[in-house]
Amino acid sequence: MTAELLLAALRLAHALAAAVWLGGTLTYALTSAVSTGGSAGPMVWRGFREALRTGIGVFVLTGVVMAAERLSAAALPPTYAALLAIKVLLGLWMFSAARQIGGETASAGSLPMWRRAEAQVLGVGVVIYAIAIALRSIYEQTIRGS
Repeated sequence: MTAELLLAALRLAHALAAAVWLGGTLTYALTSAVSTGGSAGPMVWRGFREALRTGIGVFVLTGVVMAAERLSAAALPPTYAALLAIKVLLGLWMFSAARQIGGETASAGSLPMWRRAEAQVLGVGVVIYAIAIALRSIYEQTIRGS
């Protein structure tokens, strides 16, 4: 029972970190898109920066624990491991792209929206969410024996 509560808390922390990460990035992107002076986006970004840095730590810690728990709980198909590896690589790419958000080279008017770091973070984040859903589905089908 205690292990189940700890695992539930880890999943909640992971999900909240993801929500803060993508929500903060979306807030920055929308604020910088409607800003005429270009200063509101970076101001909003500074407010989220520490939460997002903490979120990276939460992602890594909770992700490692949850992956270890799932990989040890059942004999999962190779598809699961491949998707998990893709998810981790995309996460690293997303964290790398996020470092460019709010920098001097990423001013609101210098690039089209789809080429900005925040658009890449949002796009990759959505793909990671989709992969997480697929991983959960594969895991549940495996433990049910379907």
